[in-house]
Amino acid sequence: MSWFYEALVRAEAKPRDDEKVGVGTVAQGGESFLSEIEALSPTLVSARESTLEAAPSPASKVLRASGFRHLGMALREDSRLVFHSEPMSMPAEQFRLLRRSLVQAFPAGGALMVTSPGAGDGKTLTALNLCACLADAGDATLLVEVDLRRPSMKKVFGCTIDPPGVEDALKGKVTPECATYFVDELGFYASMVATVPRNPSHLLGGTGCKDLLAWARQRFRWIVFDTAPVMPNADVAELLPAVDAALLVVRAQRTPKELSRRAFDVLGKRLYGVVLNEATLSSAPYYRYLSDYCHPALRAS
Repeated sequence: MSWFYEALVRAEAKPRDDEKVGVGTVAQGGESFLSEIEALSPTLVSARESTLEAAPSPASKVLRASGFRHLGMALREDSRLVFHSEPMSMPAEQFRLLRRSLVQAFPAGGALMVTSPGAGDGKTLTALNLCACLADAGDATLLVEVDLRRPSMKKVFGCTIDPPGVEDALKGKVTPECATYFVDELGFYASMVATVPRNPSHLLGGTGCKDLLAWARQRFRWIVFDTAPVMPNADVAELLPAVDAALLVVRAQRTPKELSRRAFDVLGKRLYGVVLNEATLSSAPYYRYLSDYCHPALRAS
């Protein structure tokens, strides 16, 4: 029996089917549960991510302060951007644990990829919350939307992304600064898709992507790429050699284990950790599966 499974069992005194582990349940697990999980593996993080329905807002306005456009959002109070809606919640604390682990592994910062085995696992909101967490610590952070086939940032932010977008920077049509916004409410920078391009894999493997990353490494401590899912496209494989580490977002009891295994194989030694979304007590076998499968690879890397 894995240590993760034992920690889950100890975390719950009176189990109920509808209780969640990892989001807003400090009374059920509390700091002792978090410390147990952190002691076992600082790279396996339990979190929950649900679909955000942001209220529409006017098109983003151009302020040109410090050379960047500013993005204003209209977020609801129950937004799943936890550093906006619940900065002292258990989900926010778990992102802080992940941040501490990343800082220990990469003291000077680095380029991270956030991906998932398939669609619908919650990688975009995870990437957004991670960027907000990194920026909350005072680190210059850039989020780059490179899920060029199905971009969703504008839906999450509830506003229009005006051209030029990140696709224009990847094509070399504009400088990265022109395609970057400062997100006022969350404190980080974001380069997002304005118009879906025709050839995503070609753009990610081209010189424009290398130039964007070189520019970003000079100006930001953390660069977080929100990529397409690992399967079935080649986009992740194109970008993977350029980043320092990859985080894989898996949705408990929804993401097929075989698909997760294939994603582990693709990411290889670049895989730094796993974020488990929608974790319940009945998801304990998923903890065991991820722990048993990931730990040797993570230690080896």
